[in-house]
Amino acid sequence: MSKSILKNKVVLLFVNLFFSMISFSQTNMVGRWEVREPIGVRDMEEYSLVRQEKRVYGNALILTQDGMFFNEDIVPCLNGSSVLPSGTYTLIDDYHIRFIVEDVHLQGLYAGMLEIKTSDIIKDLGVFYIYKEENSIRLIKSNGVLQDDKDKMLYTEMLKTFDKNWKGYEYSWINTNANIPEEVVKDYLSNKLIGLSDYKIVYSKKEAYGELFLVRKDEDFHYVLYNGIKQKVSLAYPR
Repeated sequence: MSKSILKNKVVLLFVNLFFSMISFSQTNMVGRWEVREPIGVRDMEEYSLVRQEKRVYGNALILTQDGMFFNEDIVPCLNGSSVLPSGTYTLIDDYHIRFIVEDVHLQGLYAGMLEIKTSDIIKDLGVFYIYKEENSIRLIKSNGVLQDDKDKMLYTEMLKTFDKNWKGYEYSWINTNANIPEEVVKDYLSNKLIGLSDYKIVYSKKEAYGELFLVRKDEDFHYVLYNGIKQKVSLAYPR
């Protein structure tokens, strides 16, 4: 397998992520943001925010200067129902924000029919990593450690890149009788013929063509694909 091809891709992805983080320092979080669904209604791993200059139909998140947040749902009529949490937020540093839901407003003619326990919604939502893209901001669930956030973003982008080009790789399949994908990959890497016993699984993702694993040792990465239906596993070799 050509290690240099994958390493070069990692360098390019890291450079893109680095400049995105630099540009964030110029972003003001206060104001109106378009969101697909209100923050705090469901446990979400990620939210996407787009700046709004004026009120329009749909869901919006309002962040005030004094650390309050409100969800808003503007609809052409009051038919239907909306669950709109509100509370406080804290900018922990330039890259992390924390939300705490303190109240829930039910909106709409049929809101009273919703089987909602506000006690389940009123809670600390935890910390989110603030990642700025060209026209939006992504809030991604975080443990608050910046290096872990950067690694997670790098791994995510690497798997996205592979997903677009997976048919362009070559595979040398090995049969397996194991049923737990993580254990299959670990056993596969320990095979002396593969020679990657010191590598660790750092990220994984399920796709239609199989379960994809990213394994790493220092700054060297490899893709491993597991086909659970055919019970086969293989490294992905760049052509």
